[in-house]
Amino acid sequence: MHIQEANDWVIFNNITYQIHQISDFNEMCRNFLEQMHLLMDFDGAVFYYSSEQELPQLRHAVCNSYSERVAKEYLDNYQKLDFSRGLLMGGKSMVYRESDVFSEDERMETECYQRFSKAEGFHHSVHILPAFEGKVLAKISFYRRRGQPDFLYDDVFLLDMFKEHLALRTARYYEDRARQHEKLSIHECEERFHLTARETTILGLLMQGLPNDVICAQLTITNNTLKKHILNI
Repeated sequence: MHIQEANDWVIFNNITYQIHQISDFNEMCRNFLEQMHLLMDFDGAVFYYSSEQELPQLRHAVCNSYSERVAKEYLDNYQKLDFSRGLLMGGKSMVYRESDVFSEDERMETECYQRFSKAEGFHHSVHILPAFEGKVLAKISFYRRRGQPDFLYDDVFLLDMFKEHLALRTARYYEDRARQHEKLSIHECEERFHLTARETTILGLLMQGLPNDVICAQLTITNNTLKKHILNI
């Protein structure tokens, strides 16, 4: 559906706000899928993501009316064979329906349809691939059951309005993870945090695992002085 009515715009803006403001990434994914029911009809959805180091390999799934067991099977055994892997490698943000990629007969013969969509009772799907700086960061899929109409171009238009917001939020998540795992050398700590020469020396000894009394003996300082240095660091 096109976002035309004032209420739909309020919902759209609220979902966009939550994409950027919910700090826990898993909760953001879950909230996005739940809130999308307010703007678009679908019977199941899954938000696949990974970490910056593993892309384009997807590792995690947040599900909405979609089997977590099936999502895990896809991640563990099938994604490397999925035709969408080529799109993941493409590095471009996009929204697509599988019916735009295959004819009806071709799609129903694909292993992905047989093993996942058909097995779960889903027949139609539309997908978001949010990308940032030439790298696809996630895959978000929405499904409708057999007997329901296919997703419309209006649905594609709606999801397209979210894809860059999702790309920015996911990129920020990966950057935060990388920063949390970043290991700095003593010299890098000295420069980044403007440590004094004495503080740098003490930091180096602490990182060696030396106990406080040994450090005090080596530097000929009291334990109170050492504690003050540690507090400054």
